[in-house]
Order: sequence, then C-alpha cells, then structure tokens
Amino acid sequence: MSNKVIVEKSAFAESLSIVGRAVASSPHLQILANILITSEGGQLRLAATNLTLGVSTWMDARLDGQIALTLPAKTLTDIVNSLADSEVQFSVNGKPEATLKSGTFKGVVRGTEASEFPPLPEHDVSEGVTLPASLLREMIQGTAFAAASDEARPVLEGVQISFEGNMLSMAATDGFRLAIKRASLPSAVTKKQVIIPASSLKEVVRVLSATKPEQVRLYIPPTGSQVVLRTENVQLVSQLIDGRFPDYQVIVPKGYKTRTVIATTDLLKACKQAGIIAREGGNVIQLRLTPGADQTGKVTVLAESGDTGESEVELPATVIGPELTIAFNVKFLQDGLEAIHTKNVVIETNSHKTPAVIRPAGREASPTGEEEDYQYILMPMHVDGN
Repeated sequence: MSNKVIVEKSAFAESLSIVGRAVASSPHLQILANILITSEGGQLRLAATNLTLGVSTWMDARLDGQIALTLPAKTLTDIVNSLADSEVQFSVNGKPEATLKSGTFKGVVRGTEASEFPPLPEHDVSEGVTLPASLLREMIQGTAFAAASDEARPVLEGVQISFEGNMLSMAATDGFRLAIKRASLPSAVTKKQVIIPASSLKEVVRVLSATKPEQVRLYIPPTGSQVVLRTENVQLVSQLIDGRFPDYQVIVPKGYKTRTVIATTDLLKACKQAGIIAREGGNVIQLRLTPGADQTGKVTVLAESGDTGESEVELPATVIGPELTIAFNVKFLQDGLEAIHTKNVVIETNSHKTPAVIRPAGREASPTGEEEDYQYILMPMHVDGN
C-alpha cells in the first residue's frame, strides 16, 4: 500500500534548508547525511542531526497514511529546489525510498529505514524561559563571534549562558578578546549556567533570521547535557560543552585613564580602510588617541606594512585623559564595532599593554527596544617600539 504526501514546494524547500544546517558535511556515519521524514500530529516533520546539533521542523501537508523514512539530504534538496511546480507529491510503499512527482517531473530517491536514524530527544519545553526572538538573536550576534575556533580548548569554543534572578548574560572569549552581553528578563528564573557551542548558536541565528518568529523558548533540562530552543515550528537541540568557563570578570578593567567617544560608523569605516594595508602586516593597526581642548580631540587610525605601504585616517572624537597610542588586531576591533548599534562608541584604555573596554555610548536603545548592556574587552597587540 502506498502512502502519499502533498506539500507546497516553497514550504518544503524552506524546511529542507532549515534542517539541512544540521546535516553533517563529512559524516562518519552515513545515516547522518540523511534527513528523517515522518508524519506527526497531522503534520510532516523533517529532522537532521550531526550529533552535536539536531534540528526539527514541522510543516503543513496533506497526508494519506503514515510516513517514516530517511532520504539523502543533498539529493532531496537539489531535486526539490529544481522543481518549478507549486506542489510536490511523494509517496512511499514500505521501502526506504520515495517517489516524487511535481509538474512534468517524476523520480525516485532511495534512502534508509527510519529505525537507523539516531533517536531524537524529546523534551517538554513548557518549563523553559520565553524570550523575544529578536533579543536572543542580538545577544548571540554580540558574543558568539568572540568564541575560539581552536579545538585545543573546547570550553572556549562555547558561549557561557547564565541565568540569575531576572538577568540573562552571555559571554564568549578566545583568550584575546571577550564579549559580554546582558539583558533583563520579564521575571526571575532559577539560577543556572551552561556552555553552548558557538557553532550551534550561530545556527540558531540563521534559523531565527529565516523563520522570523516573535518568541523563542529556551529550556535547559535539569538532567542531561542538552539545551533546547523551540519556536512555533522549529526545534533545535544542542549538546552542551562540559567544563569550567574562565572567570572572565577578573580581566574586565575596573577603571580607565583615557576615555574616547567616537562615531561608530566612522571608526568602523576607518578600520576597514586601514585593514587593506594591515592584512599584509599581521592585521595590526594603531589608534592614536589625542585629547584636545574642551573635551575635543581626535583618533588617528594608522596602518603600515613593509610590503604594501601605509595609511592614516584622522577622525574627530572626544578624548579625555593622557594621549595614548595602542595597537589592535583590526579584524577583532571590527568584530566588536559591528556588534554595537549605538551612534557613538566608547573606548576606555589605561595603557598600550593592558586590555581596552569597548562599549556603546549613551546607553541608547537597541533595535530590540532593550537597553544596551554590552562590553567588548580587547587585548592590545605588541608593536616594536612600544
């Protein structure tokens, strides 16, 4: 007996794109290159996992019978994306294969039995914390980029998420920079602290950007080593990183000697210009912070390379305190500036050898309507002569 499913082609393609982010690129188990397709509660569920991250999505479909099989993700996705008709019909007859029909196209995609797919964890997320999706996306974007990509220290490949009272904070560091972002919650929650792989959180951002939900529920089971993020039609389950995150508060400077306020977009543009020269010189640029009368001053962005040349950009700024020249990795500085949404940015420094604090100026409202509470701590680079 043949069981049939009819789905909208556009919705099917979007769902395949969402779960496809969790398909292992070079799987050590061939089944991980497949997408699990099952009928569930009158909807069609698609799921994929790389054993670190699992993604499921539910979509409306016209179902005639029960469906349960896995199909190769790349083959199925490429076929569906190639179709021009607005509907796709596929049918299964007990074998691990599906016959697809759409317009003038008819084909068979062979897969594997659903029983061979890794078991999908099931969690009741009703006890989770509900957050505005835009806030969660902004918090991840402000921190996850600072996590390490070096597998030698797995704990630094993650973002520490902390709940305490009515505060949510995220922090990530690779040992050279540290990004911290905090937000208030509508109500107090149980104190908890976990480390989520930055790679998983970046996929969360992609899913939220693609599906545009208003809210997302974040649930950390009391036992086990997973975190669950659920929107109306999408669920992401990520493994947690086991380990002790560094006590990053001890490296946050408690004060400053020179305080600089400068237009964020102007400084970011100058960094991109200087970066053209700096990329042949170890990505090092220098900021010369020069105070002036009546809280005026300037910032000079300098780059030099023996191979490509030199550049200098002078920007107006408010500089209070001693003049200082400090060097940074230009890419790291750009990353921090791109995470700041206020008109002006504050740079607080003590010396050319100690970390600088970069944060929004004026505590202006962010695009999400929340107050900015963001710190980006950046270690300076050593330059000959300093």
